[in-house]
This record gives sequence, structure tokens and C-alpha cells, in this order.
Amino acid sequence: MEKNHKLAFLSMEMMIPELPEPARGANFRGGLGILSGDIAAGLKRAGIPAMGIIPLYNRYWVDSREVSYDGLPVQCVMELNLVINGQHTPIKILEINRAGTPVFGLINEVFDYLYVHDRWQRLQQEKVLGKAVPLLLEKLGINPNIIWLNESHTSVALADIKERPFFKGDKSLFTIHTPDPAGMESFPSHWFDELGIDREKYYPIFVNDGTINFTRAAMYLADMVNAVSYEHCCGVKKTFPEFASKTLGIRNGSDRETWLSPRLREEERVNSSTLWRIHQKDKKDLLDLIRNLTSISLDLRKPLIIWVRRIVPYKNQRPLLAPIIKAICAERGQTIETPLGELPGLGMQMFCAGIPSYADEYCHSWVEDFNSWMQDPQLQGSFVFLHDYSFELLREGAAGCDVWLSCPWPKWEACGTSDQRATINGNINLTTKTGGAMEYIEEVEPESCQGNGFFIDPYDPFTVYDKLRIISDLYYDWTKAGNRIWPELRMNAFRSGKTLDITRMIAEYKERIFEPLLKSS
Repeated sequence: MEKNHKLAFLSMEMMIPELPEPARGANFRGGLGILSGDIAAGLKRAGIPAMGIIPLYNRYWVDSREVSYDGLPVQCVMELNLVINGQHTPIKILEINRAGTPVFGLINEVFDYLYVHDRWQRLQQEKVLGKAVPLLLEKLGINPNIIWLNESHTSVALADIKERPFFKGDKSLFTIHTPDPAGMESFPSHWFDELGIDREKYYPIFVNDGTINFTRAAMYLADMVNAVSYEHCCGVKKTFPEFASKTLGIRNGSDRETWLSPRLREEERVNSSTLWRIHQKDKKDLLDLIRNLTSISLDLRKPLIIWVRRIVPYKNQRPLLAPIIKAICAERGQTIETPLGELPGLGMQMFCAGIPSYADEYCHSWVEDFNSWMQDPQLQGSFVFLHDYSFELLREGAAGCDVWLSCPWPKWEACGTSDQRATINGNINLTTKTGGAMEYIEEVEPESCQGNGFFIDPYDPFTVYDKLRIISDLYYDWTKAGNRIWPELRMNAFRSGKTLDITRMIAEYKERIFEPLLKSS
């Protein structure tokens, strides 16, 4: 893309480290928000002129705290008077610098909670975002060459843009980020007129099988569609065969500048010994953070398993861990009776943090179980759960863990980036063999010191235990007997982490999507 070409990046959420809490946490909830923030940083480093457009929320979804943007590193650039179906909606526009990329945030009372549970309110949020985007671009005098929509929440914007002469000739990309139906926005068909778009023209596009289907509409309207891994792309083409010819897959990346340990960033050359030395300091920082947040002290000498994420059914942590957690955390040399039979203790410890959605009673029962595990005499001091989810926990966890655990149902994690952030720091993943992980993780072969991670394959609790048994043996062989396989495997992970930087992902977007779209203008 030439310097005069402009990209407009739309998302319902974005993690912006430049904002303090609670504003930072109010504006991202999971992988899409984290990826959006990383893309904004990566576009600047890749030399692609771009701008982001997002809502800014006035309530922190974790604890309902009110969020004020007064006094924060933001600039009010204008106010819009949006008119939808004859109703006036005032919107304040704040500009935020995300690692050199300008991001324009929309302030209005409709943007209370990110992914608000009330479906009518959710429709209002997505309608206002969609209708505000083209008006904002016109007021700024910015006619992007490419409009990049991320996930179906943004689909109304594309319908409105197509009706405005100002955007004639612009191209569009729609990225679908998940196979989870909960992420594919749908609403009752009788709400269609609320969207404020031409009924005769767009009703057949947006309404399918009696339901407003934002995902299908975005795929219909966009010039190109992409999924976020090869496996995910195959699934999208199978689900939406009518759009297969304009759909391709590009694996997500992560911003190394954001997620790499500052200590590692300062090192000019890193070998396995340097990596281990720095990791011990990062691990100590993480253990200090855990102690400050929970008053529980974990052991620096024991291998530490981490997961930090939204808690949703398909992530499946509780069902996979429940039969084996006591054996995982038991001392080596002990034998533990489990639902899978007697299992030797692994001498490991686990810290996990996350929050389920407000209405998810099923996963709230997991939280109750995790809290009860902490009180179990066999797990006290070796299993810690924190009902929280934040940038700090994600960053410190990725740098300080020994093992990052990701265990979604197979084919349900389109890509996943938490595993990437751990790999960037030279830490070992134990993950489901699915999504983007299959494209860069190579199963460890201890005898040849090859590989950079472990797969839960076959997908069951015993495999989780068995792979952790191998990891435990390698870890203690290194810390007790000086066998260097473990630090060399960590070095394998660190090297592969360099290939996951967001700029490599953006370079592939540029070659396979942006440049072909511009040539077709």
C-alpha cells in the first residue's frame, strides 16, 4: 500500500495499553479486543497509514465501575449529531494514540457495557456504531481505500457506507474471528427497521431464515472475507459455501512490542541460559503479583501452569481439569486416587484467572468449583483461582508461566493468541490441536530436543495429565539434575515466537488482501 492509501479498522472492542484502568479494561473483553489493539500497533510499525474506530464504554464490565475519560491521554476532536429513523443521537469523538495509530472512540450513553447482555441494547450499540462510522469519516474528510470490518458487530457500517457517494470506489474486508455462535450476531427479524437502512435493498441481505444475521450480511457485502487460521477458513467455507470463492485464511499474530518481557527486550542476544535467567525473574514478579492479589504464596521452584482468559463453555477448563487436578498438584512421590485411577503426583502448581459472562450460569458454577478447590486440603497453596481478567494478568502471566494451558473444544478456537504470547516469551504451551496453534507449534520430542510445545491429542483429561507428566519430568530433570533439555525446548519456543509478530501477519494481509483489493479499484 502506498503512503496515500488509508485503511479504516472497525472493531467493537480494543485493548489500549495507553489507557489506565478502569478505562483500559472496560474496552476489551477477550481475544478480539486484544488482537485489535495489537493490529493498531502493528499497522504503524508496518508503515500502513491507518485509523481505528471503536466505541468507548462508560461502565467496566467486570465490576460496573463508572468510567470517565476526563484527564486521560485522549483528545476530543468533534461532536456528531447522528440521526437514525428521525431520532437524534449526540456522539462525542475522542482521539487516542495506540502506538502511533490514531484510534477514534465514540462516546454515547448507549455504550454502557461492552457486549451488554440485553439484546435490544446490544442492537442499539451496533446500530449506532455502524451509522456513526461513515458520518465520522465524512466529517474528518477521510475517504479510506479499504474499510476493514472485524466481526459481525460492525456490519451495519458497510451497508450505510455503500449508500454514500463519498465512499464510491472504496473496498471492504470482513474478518470473521470465531466459529462460536455466540460471536455471530443475530437478532429477531422484526427488529430490522430499527437499523435505519433501506428495507427493500437490505432486508434480503440481512434477514436469513427469519433472523437478522449480521455475519452473513457482512460476508455478502464485503469485497473479501478472511478467517484467522487455515482450519478456521475451512470451517467458514463449509458453513458459508456461497462466499467460499472470496474467503481465505490468514493466521493471527501478536504484538511482540506489547507482550515480550521488558527484560528480554533489553537483551541483544538471547541463548537458553539467558532465557532461563530472565524467566526466573519474570516468574518471581508474577508470583509476587499473585501474592499481592490473593495473599497466597506459590513456590518459585515448582513448575507453574497458567491460564488467564474469559471463561466460556467451549474453553472447557473445568471438565478437563476436574478429574486430574489433585494429581497435578500433588507432590512427586505421592500417589493420588482420581476418577481415572491412581496417578502419581506431578509436583506442579496452577494459577488461573478469568470471569464468565453475566448470564452464563453454567460457567459461574465452574467459578464456585474453582473457589472450592482452593479450600481443599489437597490443593491449598498449589491451586489458585482469581475472579479477575486484566491486561496486567495477561502480560505478567505470559512472561512468568512455565506452562500456558489452552484447552478449548477442538475446532472451536479459530486461532487463539494467548498461546502465542507465552511462546513469544519462550514458555511452553499445552494446547488443543486446533486453530492457529497447529500452524506453529511442533510437538516436543525430548530425545532429540525438538519441538516447542505439547498438544492435547487425543482430547481428554488423561492426555492433559500425561503431557504434564512429561513436562514435570523435564522440568525437574533440569532443576534437580542439570539435564538441559528443558531450557533448550524453551529456546525453541522463543525462536518460534519471533515468527508470530503482528507485523508478519499484516505483511500477509498486505500481499494477499490489501494490494489485490487496491488493484481491483
